[in-house]
Amino acid sequence: MRKKARKTRYACIFLVLAALFIFSFVHQADANAGVPYRSIDQVIEEQMKMGKIPGMSVVVVNKDQVLYQKGFGYGDRKKNQSIKENTLFEIGSTSKAFTALAILDLQRQGKIDIDEPVSSYIPGFFPTFHGVPQRITVDQLMHHTSGIPFQSIALIQPDASQDALKKTVNQLKSLELNRKPGSSFEYATINYDVLGLIIENASGQSYEGYMKGLFRRIHLDHTEAGRLGMKNSESSAGFKIQFLAPHVYQAPEYRGNTPAGYIVMNSKDVSTWLQYQLKDSVWSQFVKDPQNLTVNVPEEGKNVYYNAGWYIENKSHHIQALFHAGSNPNYSSFFLVQPEEGLAIGVLANMNSSYTEQTARLIAKTVTGNNEPQEETSDPFQFIDKLSLMMTLLFIILQIVSILRFMKWRQRMQRGAVVKRQMTLGVWLKSVCWVLLFVCVLSFPMILSQVAFNGLPWKMIFVWGPSSLIELTISYYMFFVWFCTIGLIKGLTMTYTAGKRGLEDDRQTDFRHSSL
Repeated sequence: MRKKARKTRYACIFLVLAALFIFSFVHQADANAGVPYRSIDQVIEEQMKMGKIPGMSVVVVNKDQVLYQKGFGYGDRKKNQSIKENTLFEIGSTSKAFTALAILDLQRQGKIDIDEPVSSYIPGFFPTFHGVPQRITVDQLMHHTSGIPFQSIALIQPDASQDALKKTVNQLKSLELNRKPGSSFEYATINYDVLGLIIENASGQSYEGYMKGLFRRIHLDHTEAGRLGMKNSESSAGFKIQFLAPHVYQAPEYRGNTPAGYIVMNSKDVSTWLQYQLKDSVWSQFVKDPQNLTVNVPEEGKNVYYNAGWYIENKSHHIQALFHAGSNPNYSSFFLVQPEEGLAIGVLANMNSSYTEQTARLIAKTVTGNNEPQEETSDPFQFIDKLSLMMTLLFIILQIVSILRFMKWRQRMQRGAVVKRQMTLGVWLKSVCWVLLFVCVLSFPMILSQVAFNGLPWKMIFVWGPSSLIELTISYYMFFVWFCTIGLIKGLTMTYTAGKRGLEDDRQTDFRHSSL
């Protein structure tokens, strides 16, 4: 009887476990039944094609489970590496939320007070406004209301040394601000590098070391801070567009910018991180606290605010969305959280492209059944690349034409007597005009950087922009240096040959009729 009762009990336990398994499977199937997999696949493939993006990893989650997770394209064709859920990417400025989380973690430990001035944690940190030292708080750094200008990104230099972060931040100690701290929003990526140094000074650990412990505590088992994480065999190569096609590009290492833009993770950890945003926690309460949503971000809309590494859309006291884009020279990401729908989407790409954000937003519309038309995006990198290609070809053609014309002029010179012109006032003025043209040629790129690239230096533009910009620059200077030099030489030289040809040759040396 005892054996029979024991068998009966085991049978009951087995049936209960089987029922629970079947229920959970059915529940999972029901939860995923409304996810339009094929439509999402189609959106991703279309956006990758339009953006010329080699590889992308995408995840869609709700609070409890992963609804969609898939890799597309390749991470390295030479190694025959396809994109999978465990493929690692640099995530760019979506790193900022992790740095903000570390600040709050240290505040919980009593090591930081976000209302205290930065100088409490970084001695001597007193940027000035109109020459007067200012009190910038930790909280203002988290909101991008410190007054530090956007152009401060140019202070971040390629540096792989252990003290790169300290060197980056020390440049700001006597920086002139372009607005009073706390007065208004201006995105400056270096704000979060300052937060990174605060984390180091308050914790007594390196930024990378402290973040590694934090990542493990919130179950981000494959996430790292800094380029060392990209040395994993499962990391994707980064790409830049060059002459209408993506090419592998090895960007310089900016270790001094790690807290603001160089967290490395895969889509498996992205799903965990996004679910962390959807759950009620001290962190999510802080991010969405109305008291922290006081400074508007005009560029994103009248209902958008910034706090702790997230743009937050708040309409009628309801949080509609949290979102943030990430861009590095050869990677990009976009995270979108919609609390009311209980939905979050993460997109990782191995090329810097505006289509990364477009992909996430279109997926959100596809999943929620939102039929409102999505504003079409245009990728500035593709535009610059196409323009660079056309201008490079133009300068090459002009260079060839100019060389051929010069060779003909040389032949005519060999048939006649070559003498210097008398230095009359007219010849002097023409020579000065050639010199002024040469000066304008040298100055134009500096003017262009001010007008088109917010005053950023060209060495930085070459790192972030399409690789074709380098070829354009070479062809630009080669042509105009040649053109101005030959024009000046011909302007000072006169040939004498008999008859009508001699008059034509002399006319060729005139500035008003100077040919290529």
